[in-house]
Amino acid sequence: MLKTRVISGVILAPLFLALVYMEFPYFNVLVAALAGAMAWEFARMDGQVGRKRFWSVTLASVVAVGLMSWCGAAALGLVVVAVLGLIAADQVAGRKGFHMVQIAPAYAALPALALVYVMSLGGHVSVFWLLAVVWATDIGAYATGRLIGGPKLAPKISPNKTWSGAVGGVVWAVIASSVLLWAFDVTPTMLLGGVAILTSIVSQSGDLFESALKRRYGVKDSGSLIPGHGGVMDRFDGLWAAAPVAALFCAIFGDGVQAW
Repeated sequence: MLKTRVISGVILAPLFLALVYMEFPYFNVLVAALAGAMAWEFARMDGQVGRKRFWSVTLASVVAVGLMSWCGAAALGLVVVAVLGLIAADQVAGRKGFHMVQIAPAYAALPALALVYVMSLGGHVSVFWLLAVVWATDIGAYATGRLIGGPKLAPKISPNKTWSGAVGGVVWAVIASSVLLWAFDVTPTMLLGGVAILTSIVSQSGDLFESALKRRYGVKDSGSLIPGHGGVMDRFDGLWAAAPVAALFCAIFGDGVQAW
């Protein structure tokens, strides 16, 4: 399993980073594909939806990213309307009450829109910064938790996660943030360090949410698309949670990390 995981990472990570570096339209197509895959996996885990719903939540997510890519932030209103429309259609179809799958388009598409927004304002440097923070959080939390151990963070949701790992993930996120900024000749600031801490915490929360979702549906992985890693949700849950944080600060400062 570890060997397969490493091989997948070695092959896919450079390709992913290359598409980020090439920016529009390659990055946008990548994000749209990831959003569609995540929506599909979410609906698949539900286990009670038909083929029409599989396609509706998947296409809704892909179209949402496409609208954002080519029509700008104004398309966000259309996305919200589409999500509400899908929920209404779900009720008409007879699935009374609230069902988790109803949030699949929002879960998959809204963070994807945030990523597109970050790219549009901050370019590949801002997206690289976000990836560095999220990936350092993931790796740092795992390594620190294994090394130190201690009290469990959320034993009923993810038994292997510890408080020491969570803190270690935050520390490594700040270090990765500073290193990447220096690499692009951007001076790290207290504000950027604070945003890195917040982003790291939210990223870990996204990981926990996905773990809770899998426990709810009784599955080990969200899918099997990425050998050794499971599904797209398994690999990108932290990034999807953290993306809106980066988008928020891009909106506040009107630019990418270079202006924060």
